[in-house]
Amino acid sequence: MGATLQLAERIVHTRHDGLSMATRTVAAQALLDYLGVTLAGANEPLTRILLEQAEAEGGRPQATVIGSSRRASVRQAALINGAAGHAHDYDDVHDAMTGHPTVPIAPAVLALGEHLGASGAEVIAAFCAGVETECILGRYAGPSHYARGWHATGTLGTFGAAAAGARLLGLDVERTATALGIAGTQAAGLKSQFGTMCKPLHAGHAAATGVEAALLAARGFDSRLDILETPQGFMATQSDAPSLERFHAALAIADWVPDICFKYHAACYLTHSAIEAARTLQTQHGLDPAEVDTVEVWVNQGHFGVCNIQHPSSGLEAKFSLRLTVALALAGEDTASIRLFTDALTTRADLVALRDRIIVRAHERPRAETRVIIRTAAGSTLDAEANVAIPLDDLELQWQRLTAKFQSLVEPVLGLRATRAVLDQCLAFDELASLEPLLQPLRDLS
Repeated sequence: MGATLQLAERIVHTRHDGLSMATRTVAAQALLDYLGVTLAGANEPLTRILLEQAEAEGGRPQATVIGSSRRASVRQAALINGAAGHAHDYDDVHDAMTGHPTVPIAPAVLALGEHLGASGAEVIAAFCAGVETECILGRYAGPSHYARGWHATGTLGTFGAAAAGARLLGLDVERTATALGIAGTQAAGLKSQFGTMCKPLHAGHAAATGVEAALLAARGFDSRLDILETPQGFMATQSDAPSLERFHAALAIADWVPDICFKYHAACYLTHSAIEAARTLQTQHGLDPAEVDTVEVWVNQGHFGVCNIQHPSSGLEAKFSLRLTVALALAGEDTASIRLFTDALTTRADLVALRDRIIVRAHERPRAETRVIIRTAAGSTLDAEANVAIPLDDLELQWQRLTAKFQSLVEPVLGLRATRAVLDQCLAFDELASLEPLLQPLRDLS
């Protein structure tokens, strides 16, 4: 049995009662976090454009468009909600896939699950099958996939959404492999689009394409059953060094979901360790930005092609600028606020002056920590390191942090009562008989 069929077999056998308690808990946390960032992105220009396009196309009202009273087809809802969820680049990440695991999967399982009348437990199982697929394929492809310029959220996320859709539809091994094949020939997303509306479009496209692949496979549409490993297949064309050894090692790992890392700054995740280190120094030493002479930010070389925009000119570009995000941290700005990152922010004189005293350098060898060195006008040298890519073991503390983030994003839109209602549903996600009580407050904005 080839890699694609082996992966399909794992997807088919992913069941809610076989998931660890930590996996179920983090899955529910990821879905809560996704709903918060999606509602926050529901009124962004890119989301409105996609919604207008869906209305122009027409379609059957099968699923909720989050943050709107409108409904759309399953595919359209997955596209719009996926893009909205990534609009602020505030959604979770996973090291194994080098990308954002939840945002391609959640809109697919929520739209399809709503349409099918699935239970919360069924949605959790499908979600986990999707995330596991992304992570296993991330290990199979290795770091060269992302290094070559592919946005893994868009590419591996397409497979993940197809896996989740296939699991929710109850497809057998062969049809699940078929869904992976249909997804794989359409998987896309280029890192060169970071800082534009196309980056969040990658997430929406992955969700929509993946769920459509599962629906087509369910109807008998055919595909190769070895899309991953075949010559001129996905791995051969999109990775310099795919490894079946890494694939089988990843396939043997039971739990991938608990290693999801959540974001608490509304910028590219690769800026977060630098923000944390700079914030530590600013807090510990009570630094005034005027006291800062120069700053060195030491990161892995891979950061340079992702988040080192030297002179950002828009709020979106600001999220991908190590220099500006570190300047924000040193200036004491609230980098957790999605309202901070505006076009006007990039021209603020005090921030521009501070940004231009910051230099980004590459570690001689790859290392997990980001290092920030500040030299003050008085001649002092301050030094701190941080690494945010470590999953939190205390899941109760994680609930608390995610609840605070969710409330800050959602209460201004829904109000206290509806925000609390969604929180309560997510805390008991496994017990939901259907998604209706969860989704109803997210579309009733009266």
